[in-house]
Amino acid sequence: MSDWVFVRRVLIVFGLAAFAALLWLLADILLMVFGAALVALALRALAEPIVRRTWLSEPWALAAVVIATLALTAALVVPFAATIAEQTNDLAEQLPVAFNAAVQKLNLGSVADSFKGSAIGSLVLSAFTWGSAIVTALTGFVLVLFGGIYFAAAPDTYRAGFLKLFPEPWQKRVTATIEDSRFALTRWLRAQAIAMAIVGTLTGLGMWAAGVPSPVALGLIAGLTEFVPIIGPIVGAVPAVLVASTQGWELALWALGVSIVVQQIENNVVMPFVVGRVVELPAAVGLFAVVAIGVVFGPLGLLLGYPLAIVLDVAVRRLYVRETLGEKVEIASERTRGDKKKLAASA
Repeated sequence: MSDWVFVRRVLIVFGLAAFAALLWLLADILLMVFGAALVALALRALAEPIVRRTWLSEPWALAAVVIATLALTAALVVPFAATIAEQTNDLAEQLPVAFNAAVQKLNLGSVADSFKGSAIGSLVLSAFTWGSAIVTALTGFVLVLFGGIYFAAAPDTYRAGFLKLFPEPWQKRVTATIEDSRFALTRWLRAQAIAMAIVGTLTGLGMWAAGVPSPVALGLIAGLTEFVPIIGPIVGAVPAVLVASTQGWELALWALGVSIVVQQIENNVVMPFVVGRVVELPAAVGLFAVVAIGVVFGPLGLLLGYPLAIVLDVAVRRLYVRETLGEKVEIASERTRGDKKKLAASA
């Protein structure tokens, strides 16, 4: 081996290591890019029916969706803005007090010490400090929102640029994987939006009926945390129980009961009939994927863990199981297209 070949290989190794380190440093940015892609999928899913049924072109349909979404949000939020703000402030003041009281009464200090040093323990313990990063979270939300609008306005431009990162022989397979992921994520987003609305409404009404303070804010929290399947409902129930415990443990039990009833309705009614087989991701795989991504990337990884797991599942099915191993594997988008062709043929 000549000196030049050796130096060239060393430089390649260092370059790959530097690139991997850069990706790790930019992990939060990459996750926000993925979040913006989810926003773009949601916007385009809403715009597509408008394009099919009206004379509007895609840009105008997208603009109509953005304006209508902002107007609807304002119509729903403005009448309750004062109530939401007041109850959110009360909740922010009550939660630390309730948490400290629960730690003292249940002697959780020693339990917290035992969590330290483990990956899952660090994730659980850090959950109670995420509230201090509200400004950062709002900034990230704004970036994701505007990034999603830009992605939705010109998806082909960004997809073409992404495909150029791969060798030409791979581009067809990567394109198919992107389309399969888009199909699965769009279906999941629609189902999640319905589930979030139902869970938030039922939780708010249930907490109000039980006499728990700040029912509107608690319903809002329950609806938002529903975005994170499996783990989200548990996280969403914690504030309600803690706030209710400040009024007595009997009310805390009522709050816990309301959360359990809502989740039973969600698991046995909403999920089978609304979600169904929208995403063919086994429950255990989804659970451990959400926890693992949350441990590695923190709160943002936990928030986007399930949709990331969906993309990874599609990529593994197509690129590894089918293309690399040569095994037969079913992909939801292909099955749906096949079912549509059969229906068209029979008609």
